[in-house]
Amino acid sequence: MHLKTLTLIHYALLFGLVAFAAISYFYGVGFVGQFEVQGDPFIYIIPMVAMLGYFGSKILFKKQLETIEKSDSLASKLAKYQTASIVKYALIEGPTILALVIFMGNGYTLYFSIAICLVLYLAVQRPTKDKLIQDLDLNTTEQREL
Repeated sequence: MHLKTLTLIHYALLFGLVAFAAISYFYGVGFVGQFEVQGDPFIYIIPMVAMLGYFGSKILFKKQLETIEKSDSLASKLAKYQTASIVKYALIEGPTILALVIFMGNGYTLYFSIAICLVLYLAVQRPTKDKLIQDLDLNTTEQREL
């Protein structure tokens, strides 16, 4: 049941970002190919926040998985995995939303490109049974229960 819930959460977050990206594309100021680096602090902020979100999601996910004990029940392992995954998704979603909001205001293609890359990365993070088994290092009994 946890995998279905996590998959639903993942798809909802992904759909929300895709919808917001479409809205920012069609209702923003449009693409601006040439832009002035001077006076725009977001030229530094957006890539840094995106990198922090990307690497932070990987690091925090691994750290949270390390807290799961082999002796924990399957339900406990799944609950902790779900929490770790939601934190990972949030750390990817935050910089994506920021990049899209800033893109809507000034139309710089760099921000839209960064947002799309983060959306694609989030799409790849789709939870599957195989990933769950591998990440949690489940034994054969737990795999059958799953």
